[in-house]
Amino acid sequence: MKYKDDLGGIFERTLQFQNLDIKLASLQALSNYLSVAERKDTKDFIKLLPLMTGVITDAFTQEDETVLEDALVEFNELAEIEPNFFRADFKSLYTSFKPIIAYKDFANNSIRHQPMEFVVTMIERKPSLAKKDEAMIKDILESIFNLMIDIDEDIDNDWLCPKEGFAGEDEEEDNVNFGKQAVDRLVAGVGDQMMLPLIGTLVQNTINNDSDWRYKHAGIMAFSQVGEYVDEIDKIKPMMPTVIQHLSHANPKIRYAALH
Repeated sequence: MKYKDDLGGIFERTLQFQNLDIKLASLQALSNYLSVAERKDTKDFIKLLPLMTGVITDAFTQEDETVLEDALVEFNELAEIEPNFFRADFKSLYTSFKPIIAYKDFANNSIRHQPMEFVVTMIERKPSLAKKDEAMIKDILESIFNLMIDIDEDIDNDWLCPKEGFAGEDEEEDNVNFGKQAVDRLVAGVGDQMMLPLIGTLVQNTINNDSDWRYKHAGIMAFSQVGEYVDEIDKIKPMMPTVIQHLSHANPKIRYAALH
């Protein structure tokens, strides 16, 4: 492409500006270019990935949630269109994003979903990233489970004394819904042969945690999500008694999770 070097120089300079809004604008422009450019023309820009990632980490450090979310959206959209751009650096990117996923004090809690959305999208598009690194996929699953556990500890009175027609769904529990979908997508992308044993271990560990009901809730919810991928009941048979015994649990949310 003509003027590619000049364009790269412009992006390199503007991504290093102190002003976060300018850095974000540069990232957005670069992302737009990478989305439409031919693959052979994107390779020379991979060297800019540390600066691109820096927009996210700087926004996180400076607690600018607007820039942080917008920058993560750019990564997510580019991962869907051109995952090869991130492939070689995927593991280091996940490491960089883990503190954002784990951070609990965002004004907009759904920001935590954005870096995990990037991770799941990349694995969907390039399953070999996970198939070659069982330790990493286990760590990713643990991050998802930790998200699912992070819900309000107090149980609303609607659950304790449900009125007729109560559906038993909580709009506030976006972390649970997002986590279930993430688990579902990972199993579909990577395959049940690798994923089910890892999920089974995590489910067993969380269900056995009696210190906080949210662990049991997350474990049972995750277990229910993978049922559609089980073609042989023997694969999950050892877990069934554990789930069934929670149908009579004192906590209504745990009963709901076990039933569904």
